[in-house]
Amino acid sequence: MRDATPIKLLLVESGRAVGGTERVVWELATRLPEARFDVRAWLSDDPGVDELAAALEQADVGVDRVAEVESRWDWKGMFVTWSRLRALKPDLVHIHHVWPAADRYLSMVARAAGVSHVVVTEHIMGESHSRGQRALKRDELKNADAVTAVTGAIVDTLVRDYGIERSLVRVIPNGADLPDEEREMPLARRWRERFLATPVRPLWVVVGRLEEQKGHDLLFEALVPLLRQGLDFTLAVAGDGSRRSWLEQRALSLGLSPRVQFVGQLDDVGPLLAAADGVILPSRWEGLPLVLLEAMARGRAIVATAVGGVADALEDGVTGTLVPPNDVGALAAALENLHRRADRAWRLGQIAAEVARDRYSWHAVVGEFESVYDEVLGLATVTPEGPAAARESSGREGRGR
Repeated sequence: MRDATPIKLLLVESGRAVGGTERVVWELATRLPEARFDVRAWLSDDPGVDELAAALEQADVGVDRVAEVESRWDWKGMFVTWSRLRALKPDLVHIHHVWPAADRYLSMVARAAGVSHVVVTEHIMGESHSRGQRALKRDELKNADAVTAVTGAIVDTLVRDYGIERSLVRVIPNGADLPDEEREMPLARRWRERFLATPVRPLWVVVGRLEEQKGHDLLFEALVPLLRQGLDFTLAVAGDGSRRSWLEQRALSLGLSPRVQFVGQLDDVGPLLAAADGVILPSRWEGLPLVLLEAMARGRAIVATAVGGVADALEDGVTGTLVPPNDVGALAAALENLHRRADRAWRLGQIAAEVARDRYSWHAVVGEFESVYDEVLGLATVTPEGPAAARESSGREGRGR
């Protein structure tokens, strides 16, 4: 039995821009019950997560900006991280991996600093690692007290590439907020008016970081055959990133202007998704993108590449359309079908909304992680009711933010 002192939980995430992984950190930091958890977050020192850091601090969550240890030769970085962990003395460190090779030294440093419990969550599937990175990752996963992944597809890679026992990895998917239609619909109408969207001139939306992973360049190439066939549309590109200028020039060179419009980073993509006739996810690789779940929750027609956890959440021909990754021809055909058979795509979206409501919610996600923490700390039976009671307690005693 543990005394009533809150569990000191350190959430660590090294992303350099706000995306799905950062959203999970936010939900955990603000939804876990204060009566049970004293939560602190370590974020990258990159300006791309400044807004998240400020929001967490405003929500009374302690935040440190800690540079990632990227090399075994970075003795100074390791010492600084070790010193901070020694001073903080967390009961449990929960490391969220947003890039394939990120933060692989942190678990080792945490153990050296006397941290007794480490949980690792894999959010993404990516390109292969170097031999040294693979060894670090294998050691980290095998020595972690618990490993979770956002999709079954990620679990498959951990089993195949790193020899992790499948039974030791728990799948905890991302969640999605149910849409607030009363608030979103007036804003959605403004988006449609802005782009002059009509049934014959649909508004399509792609949301995500403007990086190679997200496949915007493939989408642009797939739009060219539609123009040749005389199909009209507008594509709203929401997000920012290092490839924005290049993508803007690429759209111009392909003759897609003014049909492709860059709207920048949005604090709330819900109204834009609600305004869309179709949501497109052309990613080269993924974990389980939040925008997919958010589009499903709003009943949008979806065309996506079958990568990572996308195929776990979206069933081809039932809740949306899946195409092979890096296949411009298949993507173009799916978009043509989306344009010409909008009624069928709409019906698939309605089924997707039912699936999203039934399977994905942030309340359930946080409850699952709380259960993992209890098991790792030996608190699963701290009360006769067990973890289920703790999750109920979360709803009663949570931060309410």
